[in-house]
Amino acid sequence: MAAVYSIIGITFILTLALTPLTIKLAHKFNLVDIPSDKRRIHKKPMPRIGGVAIVVAMFISFFIYYLFTKDIESIALNKKFFGYALGAFIIALMGIIDDVFNLRARYKFIFQLLAGIVVYYFGIRISGFKIPFIHTDIINFELIDFPITLIWVIGVTNAVNLIDGLDGLAAGISAISATALLTIFIATSASLEAIIITAVLVGATLGFLPYNFNPAKTFMGDVGSNFLGFTLSIVSILGFAKGYTIVAIIVPILALGVPIFDTLFAMIRRFLKGQPMLKPDGAHIHHRLLKRGLNQRQAVLVLYTVTSILCIISVVMISADIWKLLLLIIALICFVIIGFLSTKHSETDDDVKEEFKHKDK
Repeated sequence: MAAVYSIIGITFILTLALTPLTIKLAHKFNLVDIPSDKRRIHKKPMPRIGGVAIVVAMFISFFIYYLFTKDIESIALNKKFFGYALGAFIIALMGIIDDVFNLRARYKFIFQLLAGIVVYYFGIRISGFKIPFIHTDIINFELIDFPITLIWVIGVTNAVNLIDGLDGLAAGISAISATALLTIFIATSASLEAIIITAVLVGATLGFLPYNFNPAKTFMGDVGSNFLGFTLSIVSILGFAKGYTIVAIIVPILALGVPIFDTLFAMIRRFLKGQPMLKPDGAHIHHRLLKRGLNQRQAVLVLYTVTSILCIISVVMISADIWKLLLLIIALICFVIIGFLSTKHSETDDDVKEEFKHKDK
């Protein structure tokens, strides 16, 4: 535990120190998001490459850990970690290019697909799951684990990217979700790679939040949001790789509930309206909260609260008996139904889009 706390602290300090440098670089090279239309909420040019600090701080922390443990076989990182690192580098490169040159969606998808293929090649994959109390494989993904892994990795990456619409939203939700996952991983003696990567992620997001929470001094940009989403997708696979049960499948979905459910609703909404799945709109859950009269900080705190509740449920589910588990699943279903009904009769998406949009997604 001392090592986990240390690596969280180191990454926190690194991110806290590096973020002001990214702000200066953004202003120097004019990498700022200018509120040139009504869709943007911020009122002044805002640096948009703050996520570089998260990426650099995390990789420095990984390197420090590697230097101190490379000769200690029991705690040295294995090839799966290096697969994650290579995939994360690809995602970070994509994000930087996108923040500077504004990549089209199809090209971003190619980068994400490549990163997903890399981690699969290094053994990070979803191979199947079991039903609790039954010791035989019920569903084996051996023949289709490749597409399922890619769908999860690309899906979570984009879900966190899409939720990055208000000051501190993506960073805060990622910090809460990562903290819950880290708690679960330590309690269940998950793989070392999952614990180390998640601990570093917790430190980086907490170190970035002082500059990103409303009123923000910088945005994380696509380099930050895609990197956070990709990392969360990978640790959720690594952390439960020792025992994929139905519970183990549900837990990361709960911990990442807000971005995942928001993305699913967006896909359903666009499908029903006959719109392209990748077409940006201003009807995400945070836009709807703003439309209902909440300010940025209030909307973010509401979503922090929802995320915290879902994360508490996910932690409880790991140690709960089957009846408590069923009750929690029923409660979750009720939450999803309420969330769907609350958006069904709200104002039109076009109205929300015109008035409230932080950036093109």
